[in-house]
Amino acid sequence: MIKLSHLSITARLTLYFSVTMAIVLYSVSGVLYSTMRQQLNHKDELELQSSIQFQQEIATAIGERQDNGEAWQTELLESVVRQERLSLRIFSPEGKVYAQSNNMVIPEQDFPLPAPGFSYREWHYRAGDVRQKYLITSTLFTLKNHQKWLVQAALNVSGNNEIINTYYKRMQIIAALAILLFAAFGWWLARRGLAPLRTITTEIEKIHANDLHTRILDRRWPPELHALAASFDRMMMRLEASFHQLNRFSSDIAHELRGPINNLISAASVIQTKDRSAEEYQETLAAIIEEGERLSRMISSMLFLARADNSRELLNEEWLSSAHEFEKLIGFYDILAEDKNITLVSRGDLLFYADPQLIQRALSNLLSNALRHTPENGHITLSAEIVADRVVLSVSDGGEGINPEHLPLIFDRFFRGEASRSATENTGLGLAIVKTIAELHGGKISVVSERGRGSTFTLTLLLREAV
Repeated sequence: MIKLSHLSITARLTLYFSVTMAIVLYSVSGVLYSTMRQQLNHKDELELQSSIQFQQEIATAIGERQDNGEAWQTELLESVVRQERLSLRIFSPEGKVYAQSNNMVIPEQDFPLPAPGFSYREWHYRAGDVRQKYLITSTLFTLKNHQKWLVQAALNVSGNNEIINTYYKRMQIIAALAILLFAAFGWWLARRGLAPLRTITTEIEKIHANDLHTRILDRRWPPELHALAASFDRMMMRLEASFHQLNRFSSDIAHELRGPINNLISAASVIQTKDRSAEEYQETLAAIIEEGERLSRMISSMLFLARADNSRELLNEEWLSSAHEFEKLIGFYDILAEDKNITLVSRGDLLFYADPQLIQRALSNLLSNALRHTPENGHITLSAEIVADRVVLSVSDGGEGINPEHLPLIFDRFFRGEASRSATENTGLGLAIVKTIAELHGGKISVVSERGRGSTFTLTLLLREAV
């Protein structure tokens, strides 16, 4: 059995349209058939009732005109002979059959007993292929001498019944043909209505990796497909941006990995050319270790960014104290700061909800970056405050600042716009990692910098109520 979900949209729409039209058609036909049947039955009932009343009037008139009380039966039967559909059976007051029509085929015991008012019932007769339907009733004729004569009357309604049956059969045939016609018409309508969908599918199939700049919203689409085209164009914009970013990232990786690897090969090659002193071997090994550590840091950072990009970096959030986090950070970098006589200051103490390891990593990247670009005898301030419904963690330094043209690019991966930023220990991924950590927490990172007066990096997180 074919499931509805396996059918095409055209087939589904055709099926829905056909079923709907079939229900409407059969409902209308059923109402017409029922109305026609009721009207014909009511007409037959009125005809039988009026025939009985008419025959009673004839019997009364004849009985009053004739001295012989039995002469009316002969004239009554003669008047009935002229009516092909009506047949009578007359019983004498003694209960014997006095006279009956030649076309009377219904046994006398099948007739209902006389009752006040007018009542009847249906009687069906079948002989071979011949089927007939009668409406039968019984009544009492009371004449002037108060004699009661039982009269059984039968009205043949087979003709009307045949009309109803013929109408029913024709209605079934016409309805079946109409449903087939509706199905064909519904299929045509569905095909015509879904033509824009086929067109948009064709346009999408034409797009390849080199055509990611293609947009389909510039064409006129029906309102139902306009939202789809807009969503597709937005998806293409994201894909194009991701594709360019991936290409740039791949190029940057190749470029960045080539330096440490070449340095490792060069160092190893140099010590193989001739015998070296122990000191030279130690210096070369130290250089190899340094390049290896740089390579390891770079690979670790790239793995972190890749996991974050694919939403595989899980957050283990808990309530943190900004003063406590700053204290741990300053304790770790205090020795490096003392070497350059840089003062580290922390301000503000508030609670915020975040992953402690990731927050420490983000703040550590910001602080190490500030230490690297702050001259001797400088100062760095770590501050925490609440602005509106956000937690703001800032790292401010009094260093050389950042060129304005570099500010929009400093959070890009592998960006190192200045010579001082190309030091061996700098992988160009630190600020990109800070940005990723901020986004994982639903926040953002921003920077304000003035050349020669320092920079302020601001990590903004959502403020949550402590429980």
